[in-house]
Formats: sequence, structure tokens, C-alpha cells
Amino acid sequence: MLRLRSIVSVALGISCMALLPRQAQPAPPAASTVPTPVPTANKVTTTAPSRPVPLMPPTAAAPTAAAPVAAPPASVAAPVSPVERARQGVVVLQRQGKALALGVVLEADGRVLTALSPLTNGNFLSVRYVDGTVVPIKIVHSDRAWDLALLTPMPAPGVTTRTVGLRAARTPSFVGLQTFTLAPPTTVAAAPQALKLSPGLLGGDAASLVGAYELGTKPAFVGGPVVNAEGEVVALVARACPAPSTATCVPAPYGAPVTALKQFLQRVPAEATWLGVDAATEDAGAVRGVRVVSVVPNGPASVAGLRPGRDAAEADVIVAVDGSPVATPGALNEAVRARTATDQVELLLFAMGRYRSVSVKPRPAPQLTVPPNFTPKPAPAPTPNPYR
Repeated sequence: MLRLRSIVSVALGISCMALLPRQAQPAPPAASTVPTPVPTANKVTTTAPSRPVPLMPPTAAAPTAAAPVAAPPASVAAPVSPVERARQGVVVLQRQGKALALGVVLEADGRVLTALSPLTNGNFLSVRYVDGTVVPIKIVHSDRAWDLALLTPMPAPGVTTRTVGLRAARTPSFVGLQTFTLAPPTTVAAAPQALKLSPGLLGGDAASLVGAYELGTKPAFVGGPVVNAEGEVVALVARACPAPSTATCVPAPYGAPVTALKQFLQRVPAEATWLGVDAATEDAGAVRGVRVVSVVPNGPASVAGLRPGRDAAEADVIVAVDGSPVATPGALNEAVRARTATDQVELLLFAMGRYRSVSVKPRPAPQLTVPPNFTPKPAPAPTPNPYR
């Protein structure tokens, strides 16, 4: 009996040992949980059925613990709006650091278009670009009727003239118009603007300005452009008088249309000229004209013998240029700038009760950066302190 029990115990132990491995194995997995081979950089591994992973493209390598983590993409700069791009071509015209007007750099040209009236005699001007660079500049063409002026920068030798500027609108759009002004301290800023066709405006010499615009807001500085949503010029801010108006009218800002700007640029002479005088209106006596206040040494007027003075009793009064009367310094400048350097200009002068005619040969304006009569004053000598 004891032997029989030992045999039965051994048989049961063998049976249990055979069942244990079979119970530890899980049931066959379903079709959706079949282990999936995943390619890696070096070998193929099999994922555990209890933790399925999505399939990667056959050509992509699965990331491993040793692989570096990719850096996030760099932030892309926001695109510059057309109005902001146009602002880069708006400049400040100044004299000895004092802002006079705004201006527009002509695209792919480099010359500056602005209003004529704030520039007065046109001497000793400079242009300040949006980055703060200051370059001397001179007037080469003007139109008193529309109050327009074209200026050419005169950079130092070796310095390239800036030609990035604004273009004229081919088909003017009046949606989203912007104008420009000076914000403290001297930053050019854009502001909303509105244009409305004017019933009538009068420019210089009482010229009727057909197609001029009234501005919704009056900027403090003229000469800047009015641009559309595409950053194209549809008008330029200049000055004019309402019609009808009196001779004592104070011109106010208005919009010179792009059609007038194009016609003005088409009339620019090949080379503008300069007479070399500082003049003032003279109409106190029987003769009305422009009195010569001063002449630039060795300039065309000085060579021709024009006499400057404080009043008409001692100075020459320019009555006409090539037979056309001139009554203001602006009219004189415009008449002279319309000639080329090869022309001879006939001036009708009045002085000491007599008329005389003088032939003057204008020439291109020189680079004027400092007034000829300006001499720096020496510093005063220090006064000794008697109490030391």
C-alpha cells in the first residue's frame, strides 16, 4: 500500500509540472492585436500585443532614446503691410535741422517730390531718411500753380543715392487711404485720410486747380503722399486757396492728384539751373518786381554785375525774365529753373530810376550746406574769479 501511494504521488507531480507552463501562456491574440514589426535604425523589433503602436512610414526611422529631439521651428516674421512699406519712402525736408516738409522718394529714381511753399528760397536744404541719414539736397524743378517741387539728393562721394521709394497708382483706389505726418520726436507716422473732389481751388498765380482733392484731415506738414491700401500714391499734400478767395488768402493743405504729379514730372528739364541770388518782393514804388537782397560770390548774378541792397534805392529790382514779368521770389526761381545750363537769361532790371537789360548765364546749383554769411562765433574768454 505504501508503495502504491508513492507511485501515485510521483504521477500527480509530473502532471502538475506539465500543466504549469501551459497555464502561464496567454490565449492566442485576436487578429487586431497581432504583434507588429516596427523598423528601427538598426534592427526590427516586435511590439508587445498589450501595447500597440501606430505604424510609421516605411522610410521613416522610429525615434529612439538616443536620438536628439528636433528643435521647434523658428517664428516667421510677420509680412510688412503696403502702407508700412510706403512709409519707408517718406522723408523729411529740413534746413539746419529744422523740419520744413515731408517728401516722397520716387521709386527706382531717388529724387524727392514734395511741396514747394515750405521750402521758401530753396537754399541749404537737406533730406532725412527714415533711418536717420541726412544728405544735402537741392531743388531742380518746381511748379507754383500746383505747389510742387522736385529735388535731387547730393550724397558724399562714394555714397549711393537711395532709390527705394513709392510708385504712382495707375487706377487710383480710394479705399483705406493713409497720409503721413511727423510724430514726436521726428518719426514719420501714418494716419487715416479721406479725399473728396474739390469744387474749386486756386494755386499760385491764381491758377485754377482742376481735379484737386479736399482732405478729410489737415496734416501739420505738407509734402507727404496720400497712399491707397496697396501703398501707391494717389495724391500729394500741397497748399492752395479756396475759390473764390482774396489775394491775402492763407493757403491750406489740399491733395494734388496723381495726374498732376505725372504731368509735372514730364516737364522736368534736363538740367535745372541757378542764378545765385537771395531776393524779396518789391512793390512799394511805381515798379513791381523782385529786389536783389544778396548775391552768392562768384555766382551767375555776381558775375553779371547785379547789385544787392536793403531797399530799392540802392539795389537792382528784377522786373522780368526773358520778357515775362516776375513779382515774387518764387516766380523768379521758377523762371530761372526752367532754363538749362546752356541758355542765356535776359533780366530786365530797374535801379536808380532807370531800366537796363542784363544777360546772365545760369549754371547748376552748387551744394549748399552752410549759409555763406554764417561764421561760428569764437567762445568768450573765461573771466577770472577775483574771489579765488
